[in-house]
Amino acid sequence: MVKYRYKEFKSVLNKLTYPDSWFWARYTLNTYSGCAHACTYCDARSQRYYLEDFENEVIIKTNFDKKLDQRFKRARTLLPDIIAPGGVNDAYQPIEQKIEHSRKVLQVIAKHKFPINIATKSKLVVRDIDILKEIAKETWSTVGFSISTVNEELANFLEPHSSNPSERLKALHTIKLKAPEIQVGIYFMPIIPFLEDDAVSLEDVIKQSKKVGAEFVLFAPGLTLRDAQAQFFIKKLKNSRYNDIVKPLLELYKGHTNPPAYYVRKLNPTLYALCQEYKLAVRVKRWIPNDYRKWNYKISELLLNKEYVDAITTGKSNNNMKWAGLNLNNLDVSIIDVFKRDELSKLKNFSKEIIEFVKPYLEKINTTNEKITLERFIN
Repeated sequence: MVKYRYKEFKSVLNKLTYPDSWFWARYTLNTYSGCAHACTYCDARSQRYYLEDFENEVIIKTNFDKKLDQRFKRARTLLPDIIAPGGVNDAYQPIEQKIEHSRKVLQVIAKHKFPINIATKSKLVVRDIDILKEIAKETWSTVGFSISTVNEELANFLEPHSSNPSERLKALHTIKLKAPEIQVGIYFMPIIPFLEDDAVSLEDVIKQSKKVGAEFVLFAPGLTLRDAQAQFFIKKLKNSRYNDIVKPLLELYKGHTNPPAYYVRKLNPTLYALCQEYKLAVRVKRWIPNDYRKWNYKISELLLNKEYVDAITTGKSNNNMKWAGLNLNNLDVSIIDVFKRDELSKLKNFSKEIIEFVKPYLEKINTTNEKITLERFIN
């Protein structure tokens, strides 16, 4: 029996140092603390999040929508950018059906014209198509359904109080049909070793995603195994019909938090090839502002997507390209102006290699009055 407690918090919106290159979020928020979906593998069970009773007590953050509205009204330097709700909980966990807490927050976000990227395991998000469609028309709206397996029995063990995978896929299809303005896709993560990483299971998720109209699949082989989270998950496995994977799983991790690099490098090309086969993007198409950040964000997306695809297909990361892309998000002038002044080398991590890579695009932008698109380079 889940206990619900109301509590007021001072802070409602977190600003990240850099927009992440997976969800493109600059801001995060959590309307709840704790999550009744009770996913056995959830990283939010770890000690770093300070949630004492993760699934049995859920805190409802009171006056959240009013505080967020005031935060937007009073902020003089808070530029519109992507907001990602539910970093350590699901904004659409069961209590949301009754109190419409996250819906009220969406209304505030729509009012102030901020773009949004929602990750959820709940079909309930379909209820808010009207607001998400409004946000999509004004700025940008993305809904990603977290799915790690389409095996209903396995999902019931791993994610006992979430909507089952078929319901999530149906919800995605509904959004696609009723509001094509909203970008929809799958967050194929975590992919649990020895449970979900065989060839048939991997293809099933990607094939079913394509079938219902997903536009992208973001995948991440493995999962974290961190302190209390790891203890909880291993205990659950030992007491289940899946106990035979405990030994190989612990041998794979050897006490480390993240899966070994060789394991990730082994699966990434397979997942990428499947997405190519089913014509699914492996990155979310980014929201682009209409202010001075426009080409900064487009070139950043170009750099970060290239670095990502190169890394998963070759197994080699280019940290300089990655940081050039991340730092470009924080540039306080347009990269076009920097290019016109021939000062690209002054930008952080803009080595000769990076400059040579972006220069042809910047030249084309400059000579066509910024009317071209980089879509063909970043999809």
